[in-house]
Amino acid sequence: MRGKGYPVVLTVLTAVTVVCLAAAGGYVLFAYAQEAMPSPRRLAAMKADYKRPPSKPVENRALVDLGRSLFWDPRVSASSKTACASCHQPYLGWGTADLKSRNDSGKLTSRRSQPLIGIGHAIGPYGWDGRNATLEVQAKSSIATGSMSMRETQTPVKVDAIEGRIRAIPEYVVKFNAALPGTPIDVDAIAKAIAAFERSLEPGIAPFDRWIEGDEDAISQSAKRGFVLFNGKGECSLCHSGWRLTNDSFHDIGVATKDLGRGRELKDDPLMRHAFKTPTLRSVALRPPFMHDGSAVDLYQVMKHYEKGGIDRSSRSPLMKPIALSDQERRDLIAFMETLTGMPEAEPPPELPDAPR
Repeated sequence: MRGKGYPVVLTVLTAVTVVCLAAAGGYVLFAYAQEAMPSPRRLAAMKADYKRPPSKPVENRALVDLGRSLFWDPRVSASSKTACASCHQPYLGWGTADLKSRNDSGKLTSRRSQPLIGIGHAIGPYGWDGRNATLEVQAKSSIATGSMSMRETQTPVKVDAIEGRIRAIPEYVVKFNAALPGTPIDVDAIAKAIAAFERSLEPGIAPFDRWIEGDEDAISQSAKRGFVLFNGKGECSLCHSGWRLTNDSFHDIGVATKDLGRGRELKDDPLMRHAFKTPTLRSVALRPPFMHDGSAVDLYQVMKHYEKGGIDRSSRSPLMKPIALSDQERRDLIAFMETLTGMPEAEPPPELPDAPR
């Protein structure tokens, strides 16, 4: 095109738009990064990958209700002070906002608690390092030898004492008989009930879900641009894929840590050193700080980490590559992640059975 004798050039080069305008007898160059918007057909295909499935059917409602009580009940821990809900809080997507979690002995652990939201749809193994084959194994190990066991004290409470404590509560006896008739009230039954409840923790419907279903006003233009970046230039969807926004796999993303993560379990796989399970991004905006060790204080710092590509070491995932983002692109990606919070994303604690007087 030409205007007033000066050429005006409009060029689109991959993700960069360059506009040259004649001014004052010369040219002024403006350049800004812009992720090319996909065609309507391509955008529809991208959105289809995030369509949420129906909620998991509840096969044993009595077992889920029993598990809900046990999940909130600190009497399941050795000290009678720590419940599962202490580190997996409903209004945080069943996660935590603590930098590090504190165990039943009162000491800080080396990791944050992972969010449980939508975990009924997850693919095991479970935990940051995948040490637990099932949710039942995870719940049992936490009670028996893990964060709820007071293992770091001189006089840890044994599991049979916890079992006896629960068996001594008449209302729990009724609940167990209804949920698991003929089954002994022991740590295995307790873990089975807690796992059943955890599998029922469906994410609330988020603005993002409404947009996926066709409500174009459900999220902002910035968030829509962020979604395209997430699936395009940012390559976030390589690990945070599907409607739960996780591939349930393990990756070393280059966080500065001495923690071997999955490498503690798979010692012969060099790529698993410092590898941790990809967490779901559902309701992620509710629970800073981020990473397994809480080393990123907010989502902006998460963006900066991925831009740098993390620490370059032999175990770092080949998916981790430095990337240049503009400040607008960072804001767009964060705007997208803020649409992933369900409404509502919490439930009140249940009324717990009374102990015998």
